Order: sequence, then C-alpha cells, then structure tokens
Amino acid sequence: QRVYDSRKELFQQGALPQRDLDSAAVALAQTRGAYEVAQKQLTDLQRLGKEQAIKSAHGSRLTAEGQMRAAEAQLSYSEIRSPIDGVVTERPLYAGDLATANQPILTVMNLSRLIAKCHVAQSDAALLKVGNPAELAVSGLDETIKGRVTLVSPALDPGSTTIEVWVEAIKPNPALKPGMTVEVSMTAKTVKDALVVPTPAVFRNNEGANYVVTAGSDGHAHVKPIQVGVHNAELSQVASGVNPGEPIITSGGYALPDNTQIKIEAPGAEEKEAGAQEDKDEKSAKDEKADKPAEAKPAKKGKE
Repeated sequence: QRVYDSRKELFQQGALPQRDLDSAAVALAQTRGAYEVAQKQLTDLQRLGKEQAIKSAHGSRLTAEGQMRAAEAQLSYSEIRSPIDGVVTERPLYAGDLATANQPILTVMNLSRLIAKCHVAQSDAALLKVGNPAELAVSGLDETIKGRVTLVSPALDPGSTTIEVWVEAIKPNPALKPGMTVEVSMTAKTVKDALVVPTPAVFRNNEGANYVVTAGSDGHAHVKPIQVGVHNAELSQVASGVNPGEPIITSGGYALPDNTQIKIEAPGAEEKEAGAQEDKDEKSAKDEKADKPAEAKPAKKGKE
C-alpha cells in the first residue's frame, strides 16, 4: 500500500509514467487479495483450534467427574446403611472384627409393623379373608392389641393339615416384641340377634354331629342335635335345633344319655370360677349314676 501511495504521488508530480502506477495498482490488488485469504485461513484455524480445545477440556471434565464418582462410591462402601428404618436387634460383629462375604453384620427390624403368624383349622380358615378384624392378647398386658388379617395362605400345610394366617398389629404396644408368643382371635363373621349357647355346652358325637343337652321340664335330660353357625371360645350360634329360653346343661352334660333323669342344682362360687375345667373333668364320668346333679342355663339371644 505504501509503495502504491508513493508511486501515485510521483505520478501526480510528473516524475513517474502511467504504466508504473498501473503496475503498482495491480500489485496492490493482488497483495490485498492474498492478505484477505490468509486472514480467513487464520480465522478458520483459530476457530478450529478453539473447538478442539473445548472438546479436549470437556473430555477432561468428564474424566475427572467419573473419577470423582468412583471415589465417592469407594467412600460409600465404608458406610453401612440400613435400607429400612428400624431398631438393631442383633449385632454379631463389632468394630475391628473381620467381616466375611455374605455374613450379616447387623439385623434391623421395623417394629412399626409386627405380624403374628398362626395356623388354624381348614373349616375356620374358609371363613377368614384379608381385612377381617383381629385381636392379639399378650401375657402380662391387660388390654388386647387391635389387628387385622393380612394373609390367608392359599395352600394347606401337609404336616399339620392347617392353614397359615397372618395378623398384623395396628399401632403395636411398645411392650410387644418380635418373637413373643401371643393369643390371636379373629372375627370372620358377625351375626346380629343370634341365638347363642355357651361353647363348652356344645358337644360332638361319634358321627361328628354337634348336639347340646337340654334340661326338660319333665326332669330328664334330652340330647338335641343342633346346627352351629359362627362361634368363638365363649359362645356358639345355634342356627337350628333349640328354641330361645330353652334350658341348656352347661356342666355335667358330656356323655349324658338321652332321657336321663337329672336334678338341677345352682352352681357354687368355685364351680363358676372353674368353668371349662369342670367340663373336662366330666369327660371321665361316663359311667356315673343317672341322678348326677347337672347345671342348666337357658339358651339366649345375643351378638356373636
């Protein structure tokens, strides 16, 4: 550019011919084009260089991030965390002990959900379903613990020919601990205004039929077959066989022959407390005299 400007000045002063000025102009145009091409190449090279540098930096960052995560994983292996909230119930290893593969180092139990497992007869299990209310009675606790049936096994235990049933405690008492023995009672069905008799007064004959012994107005005992509905340890529903208010022999009726002459006596205080134990004792008294005293209670309506 400077050469062209100087020659142009000389041309204007008349010291340089037109041909030399034109040659300088052509050389300037060629030089300027070559400069622009070189500048473009430089810009492209700088752009490519930046992209490569960015890619390289991005790759380095990913590598560092992977190394950091690997280090965090290694660090997490030094901390043992329980997958559930609960209470430590067993600790076979302590700090400094060598732990081997597949060996538990802690046992954690979730005490907010305690399940009682029991086996019931097939006939009773057929009436149960998931969601039935239940109660758990623990020795030493005055109040029972409310629960509900959560599982009725679909398979029969071939060893005991019973059905396994699970009952989950609702808001378990802190005194209830895993591994304790409890008494479970479940309500499979509720019948309103049912005709009921004491369960110990219901007997079963050799054919497997249920019956009760009534105290007739003629002073004789009468064996009456009945159809039992829902029942528990205290009361049994009588679907058919006896009428409301009919006296039922609740003590001394086992193996008592039909139409046996009886004498009804009021039970004493000790007999009332003994209750079911006396019924068991009566089983060994098949051959006692027919005029043995018996206790009778009327069948009554109630809720089972």
